[in-house]
Amino acid sequence: MAHLADLANLNLSNSTKKIIAEYIWIGRSGMDVRSKARTLSGPVDDPSKLPKWNYDGSSTGQAPGEDSEVIL
Repeated sequence: MAHLADLANLNLSNSTKKIIAEYIWIGRSGMDVRSKARTLSGPVDDPSKLPKWNYDGSSTGQAPGEDSEVIL
């Protein structure tokens, strides 16, 4: 476990300018949490500047099959 703790606290800020943005939302049942992650160039100082992203809402029961694109 010591190796896992070392990895969790690894500082890569001097070797990369990339960040991982994770979009998290509540699923249709209200009891499940869903998420998607993506790698972006550089830090983002304001969440409104994050790019829009989509997912297929029919697979989560959050949109009808004929029009299932949901924007995050």
